[in-house]
Amino acid sequence: MSSEYEQNVSKLLADKQEILQQLKQDPQSNKEKIEIILTEIETLESLFENYNLGLSYFRRAKGGRSGLRE
Repeated sequence: MSSEYEQNVSKLLADKQEILQQLKQDPQSNKEKIEIILTEIETLESLFENYNLGLSYFRRAKGGRSGLRE
């Protein structure tokens, strides 16, 4: 099961990777633009990974959400 956040970040990541492939195939492409896309991909991967790590910790915590409702 994935959240809306995970779906949106995954979609953005796929879009950026597609743009990167197009830029790499174009001999006229700007190297700065490729670097910007690579940075965006790295950022999206970090966001996705950090979200999953945080959520995993939250799900494993004793009591889960019950402590939040007290």
